[in-house]
Amino acid sequence: MKRELIKNKNRFRTWAVVALAGCLAVQSVGEPVADARRLETDAASGAVSMVVGQTLCWTYVPQGREGKPYFHPLALPGTGEALTAFRPPDHAWHLGLWFSWKLINGYNFWEPTSNAVTRVVAQRITPSPDKQVMIEATLAYLGDGRELVRETRTVQVTTALNGDYTIAWESAFTAQGGAVEFACTPAKRGKDGNWASGGYAGLMWRFPDVDALACRYANAEGKADVQACGESSERMEVIAVAAKSGARARIVIRDRGGNPRYPTPWFARHDLKAHKGRGYFLVGPSLAFHEPLGLEAGATLTVRYDIEVKRMP
Repeated sequence: MKRELIKNKNRFRTWAVVALAGCLAVQSVGEPVADARRLETDAASGAVSMVVGQTLCWTYVPQGREGKPYFHPLALPGTGEALTAFRPPDHAWHLGLWFSWKLINGYNFWEPTSNAVTRVVAQRITPSPDKQVMIEATLAYLGDGRELVRETRTVQVTTALNGDYTIAWESAFTAQGGAVEFACTPAKRGKDGNWASGGYAGLMWRFPDVDALACRYANAEGKADVQACGESSERMEVIAVAAKSGARARIVIRDRGGNPRYPTPWFARHDLKAHKGRGYFLVGPSLAFHEPLGLEAGATLTVRYDIEVKRMP
């Protein structure tokens, strides 16, 4: 009897442990995931950053010294490792993720110049209770002090509980006072037949050096890396692997259409040997890659892009 009682007690203990584990599992599945997202603001620069727990997701700077707003860093979800490069020594005017025309009526807005000025006229950053951030900005493009183009920009950033994020970008450019022409430095092919220089303008993403991040590009048609340069496609996918942690991110930049060059030609520089082996990785939709794009006085050109950044298993 005593032996049977002990056996029954053991059975009870076993049942109790299993039942408790089941209750905990149900409770764990049923409980909502804690929201560790918070928005931080830098009082000096006005920059806003999204942080999940202790990990930075992204930072938006409303105005750089060139007058251009930009995102940097855009970080790998879960690790905080940078997916963008800011003012790299080879091109000090590359600003993480940013928008810049190359030439408007011959004025160079890409590199810093004294006679071509990008000016933020107005800007408002509005966070919502669900942690979305709306950025509304008006920019003026001045050539020798005369306004050539005015841009109305709307950017919405949505950050998931796990740190993945999306950026919905819309820019409307209106010619002021007269007709304008958007152009690039003429694109040229290298010895291998691929596009090797020129053709860049628009929304651009500069990636870090190869010793910090390995990345590969592929467009919707399956053309990869430099072979995707100059090709028209509705999207570009980038797989990025952080050298330090080995963590991977999938980045998709998508043209939502509505512009006269859709599907858009893409600038896609992917050079592992450039800059003494540091590499050179720059990608973005470039409407004027192959030929200039004209806009009549008072007419408006609108571009719309979606960007997804997700951590891969």
